[in-house]
Amino acid sequence: MSYLPEQPTRKLPRSSSQSGLTLLEVILAISILAIMMSLNYRILVGIVQAKTAIDDKREGMFIANSVLTRISRELQLATIDGGLLPGCDSAGALSTQPPGGSGAGAAVRQVFKGEQGSAGGAQGGGATLTFLAKEGGQYIPDGGTHSGVVQITYRVEPDPDQKGEKNPTLLLVRDEVPYGKNVQRACANAIHFPITKNLVSLEFQYFDKKTEEWSAEWSEGKTVSPPAIVQFKIDLRTPEGNLESYTSAVSIRSEKQTP
Repeated sequence: MSYLPEQPTRKLPRSSSQSGLTLLEVILAISILAIMMSLNYRILVGIVQAKTAIDDKREGMFIANSVLTRISRELQLATIDGGLLPGCDSAGALSTQPPGGSGAGAAVRQVFKGEQGSAGGAQGGGATLTFLAKEGGQYIPDGGTHSGVVQITYRVEPDPDQKGEKNPTLLLVRDEVPYGKNVQRACANAIHFPITKNLVSLEFQYFDKKTEEWSAEWSEGKTVSPPAIVQFKIDLRTPEGNLESYTSAVSIRSEKQTP
């Protein structure tokens, strides 16, 4: 029996399609990668925008809460023990407006005053509120305070730093004057500082428990007592430029005047 010699195995050459990825496969892989990156980018942008919106909303609420809490706290300390003093300007000089106190010869002792107006063209932006408050409600940024009863005014004025801006915001300014018979000295010791520069408008509403009606002003015709309820609304511009509105109300305790 004869045996044929074993023939060596010959390896067939690989075709070009087996040697690596084809151009079509490379294009497909790149397309899938691009789609994934695009989706991830959109998700990332959405997360950043959501965080920015939340932070902006939170910042606006923080500003509004600071303003509303301050006004509410000080209105709760309002007192009718004494008549309003004449206003003082930012330089500490006595204003020319008629005084509300009986010591100046006023026919009726004015204890609480709320006026409407306009500042910077904003609707309701110039509303002004003036009242007397007991010691304890005051807070001054630099730590200085006045003892005893003080006269507090909340007013609105244009922000000089935003002159010429298309949509400027306003300053909410707080004035504090120590209550005393010497009006000139009281004005000399007045403290003025802005509460916020993000204000767009400020509006007050006053509830008269006698007539059971709301009014936008509380002045000459209602000088003998403060309103039962004060409602205030502020419109603020958030750091991102969004307009937010906030409303609050506080009841005023009618205290018996000290004889």
